[in-house]
Amino acid sequence: MVETLSVPYLLLAGPGLQDPNFAKTVVLMGHHTKDGALGWVVNRLLGQPAVTLLPPPLDGALHPETPLHIGGPVLTNGLVALFRKEVAGVECTEMAPGLWVSASSEILPKLFGTAPGPEPPEGLLVLGYAGWDAEQLEGEMEEGAWLVLPWEPDLAFTRRVETLWERALARLGVDPGSVSSSSTGVS
Repeated sequence: MVETLSVPYLLLAGPGLQDPNFAKTVVLMGHHTKDGALGWVVNRLLGQPAVTLLPPPLDGALHPETPLHIGGPVLTNGLVALFRKEVAGVECTEMAPGLWVSASSEILPKLFGTAPGPEPPEGLLVLGYAGWDAEQLEGEMEEGAWLVLPWEPDLAFTRRVETLWERALARLGVDPGSVSSSSTGVS
């Protein structure tokens, strides 16, 4: 199955997935090989702006209303920015075609220095990630815990996170209300 999936792609929690870490999530997958997989939940926000977690002078480098995404249950010591195109003068890595990642503080004023507007964001600021060991994700997919949606940057980079899961399922023709929620208790 891994051979047919090329990153980036969106991993959607199946309607029956009951694990509280992943129920109703949309995960932006940046790495997936036979040795494991890595991605970031893009539709869960911390209840407070990112600036509240940053010490001075970093807290002054981004707009006070910049949201912070909870990237997954694996916590990290720092924040990571996800974005669609290379940013000049900032250390960054292209994880997959059209998906760039940076842990450099220099990215903060460049992508998050202005007030969030109605247009899609240039990047997402995330804390933590979701990771799977070798063949773990494939097993969960076979159990029906996850659905795959091809890469759609406008879904991954959106301000409308509260309805993202439902909108992503609709792109696949799935109505979450019409699917029986069997116990897909993946852990």
